[in-house]
Amino acid sequence: MAKKIKPKDNCLPDRSEISEIDPEIYNSIARCAQLLAVQLIDSSFSIDPSYFDHEIEGKLKVDYSDVHSSFDQEERVATCIFHLETMKKKGNKKLFSLKDKFVVFYHIAAECDDFHANAFAKKVGFVACYPYFRAHFAQTASFANADMPILPTVASMPVKKVIKEAVTS
Repeated sequence: MAKKIKPKDNCLPDRSEISEIDPEIYNSIARCAQLLAVQLIDSSFSIDPSYFDHEIEGKLKVDYSDVHSSFDQEERVATCIFHLETMKKKGNKKLFSLKDKFVVFYHIAAECDDFHANAFAKKVGFVACYPYFRAHFAQTASFANADMPILPTVASMPVKKVIKEAVTS
């Protein structure tokens, strides 16, 4: 069984998940949730020397995926791990690439089940970790002496969520 990666526009949530979310429970979580931490847990950077040969046209691409989420009922802590990547390509060759993995922790005092706590952490956690990714990108590009534009804010960028689907052979 091979895995196919399919990009999905992050602007609109997945309709199948929305239909399962109880707005009262979700809103009670949103009212009381406290961000505990955002931590960088893995990072990978590469720049090809040919990047400096000439100016590369085109926009930066930013992809993300939520790798894992969990909710500890006893501690009332929701955890979500996000993988974010930005790259600059020439043809199929990546000339500049930054991949980061962040973990986001929320304390959720409201009574809720794992599904709703994880749905909240997945949706809001990306917004919490993206500014850290954006800052890390700017600092890394500066250290590499790579003339890169500042990544846009979440509201103004075409972010793509990468969803892994099982494909039968």
